[in-house]
Amino acid sequence: PLALDRPSGDPPIGVLVVAGVESELLDVRTTLTTLAEQSALAVERFSLSQEINRQDSEAYFRTLVQNTSDVILILDAGERVRYASSSAVPVLGYPTLEGRRLTDLVPPEDSQTVVRMLADMRAHGWKDRREHWRVLRSDQTRIEVEVRCSDLREEPTVGGLVLTLRDVTERRQLERELTHRAFYDSLTGLANRVLFEDRTGHALTRGRREGSVVGVLFVDVDDFKVINDTLGHGVGDELLVAVSLRLSTTIRASDTAARIGGDEFAMLTGDSMSPRDVETFADHVIEAFREPFKLTSGMVNVSVSVGIATTEDSDDAAELFAHSDLALYSAKTAGKGQWRRYKPELQTNLIERHKLQESLDATNVETSFAVRYQPIVELPTSNLVGFEALVRWPHSTRGVVLPEQFIALAEESGQIVPLGAWVLGQATSDAAGWRREGARRAYEDDLPPAPLYVSVNVSARQFRDAGFVDMARRALESSGIGPETLVLELTESVLMSRGDNVLECMKELTDLGIRIAIDDFGTGYSSLSYLREFPIKILKIDKSFIDGLGVSNQQYALIEGIVNIAETLGIAVIAEGIENTMQRDLLASMGCPLGQGYLFAQPMNSTDAESLVHSSQRLGLL
Repeated sequence: PLALDRPSGDPPIGVLVVAGVESELLDVRTTLTTLAEQSALAVERFSLSQEINRQDSEAYFRTLVQNTSDVILILDAGERVRYASSSAVPVLGYPTLEGRRLTDLVPPEDSQTVVRMLADMRAHGWKDRREHWRVLRSDQTRIEVEVRCSDLREEPTVGGLVLTLRDVTERRQLERELTHRAFYDSLTGLANRVLFEDRTGHALTRGRREGSVVGVLFVDVDDFKVINDTLGHGVGDELLVAVSLRLSTTIRASDTAARIGGDEFAMLTGDSMSPRDVETFADHVIEAFREPFKLTSGMVNVSVSVGIATTEDSDDAAELFAHSDLALYSAKTAGKGQWRRYKPELQTNLIERHKLQESLDATNVETSFAVRYQPIVELPTSNLVGFEALVRWPHSTRGVVLPEQFIALAEESGQIVPLGAWVLGQATSDAAGWRREGARRAYEDDLPPAPLYVSVNVSARQFRDAGFVDMARRALESSGIGPETLVLELTESVLMSRGDNVLECMKELTDLGIRIAIDDFGTGYSSLSYLREFPIKILKIDKSFIDGLGVSNQQYALIEGIVNIAETLGIAVIAEGIENTMQRDLLASMGCPLGQGYLFAQPMNSTDAESLVHSSQRLGLL
């Protein structure tokens, strides 16, 4: 017998059986007894070790359960909490959970789902199942938890369903934020380009299945850069948010509005019966912007230009988007607050524009361009007072390329800076020749020389160049003309860029004696405050206003008002685009002093301009 010498007199714990010849076994009996005693000690030590390990393991796991951040619940057969780990207090806020129904811990709308899940666990005996639940804290705050469910009803030490709840509220919120950032614009909350293209693809698939028309509208805020520069980027962002809200009110729940970037938006509309329905929708979008926006800086009026492409043009999402972008370019070229629909020739025009850009990049400014001069006259007397220098591009294969075709390209590429410098140098050089010849003729005829000047257009890109003032100074020095002979014409967009030291640059030019003129006044965000804030000496009224003279009383009153205000401020006014004597006479009658246009002369080369100077010097008339 495997017996131990215990005071308690415990029975033997086992038996050592040895088989063999009896006579031989008798000889080793003492040895076998000793072996049995040693075996008993070994078995006892093993049993004690197992018990110690079991107790240590239980203590270890009890410590883990009590200190884990996860909540561990054991449910009885009635779905009540029989056991809750101590972590339930900080996570759920209840001082005790024992005896509570599990359904009391979830929102009412989720209780049926939880009940069904627990029933499935009991019916199928799943050892492991993972769920995502919403749980109510004691203060009724909702948190999100990952739930691991285990059926341990057969385990004697557990005897129930075990739920392990992990609070993932912050993690899920972060996941949602990251997802939102990936698919939505952070400023406006609209869909971004990625989500827009994805939804366009789904809409095209549905449209092919249902036979409906899908339309993509590319929307751009007209003159947004002007507002952004004049009122500040904060107001610009506020306007973009307001625009996004305005666009959102024009769409149906099944449509999508997205911000593509900057001031560009896109709209997706499906389920249309024909392309005309999409065009009607574009009319609706443009009409929505008739109402001004009320911003923190005040009321702001903006319009939008819209490009349209439909599945009649393409059933590919990327191509549809590109087509609407082309149509938008066409709409902005046509003017503000308009829409244009994609046409195949737009693609041809784009290719042609690209070729023109390549040709422009390859040209030599001094040998490829020419300067033409249009006379500026006194309206009451028709006396010649100066010329406006106009750049032309006589192309070897295209013929004469007009400024409206290449100036924008030159600005985009930066070539407008060397081109503008060349025009300024050429114009001042020609003006020096006219003045010398005019002075000589005046001396021969014993007449005072006419104070002729030359007016040169300056683009916004050219004016912002750091070396522009020095370039103007060098043009005066190299030509030898006085600064009063030179007028620089700026567009209103230059005045909008107040953050670019515009006023400082203008003052440097006027300190040199150069006069500043504002060209095309009235076509942009005109403000009479500019006439007071900036050192402006000449105001040029755009041809579009002159065209309405004799047709619209309002147009007449508007021009007359501008002329009167300018006269009060000591600013000369030039009316552009005068084409008939009626326009000239009406302008003269309201006191407009100067004008130019085809009525007097078309743009001419330097030689013809010099001949005109000679006749004007001698006759005083054109």
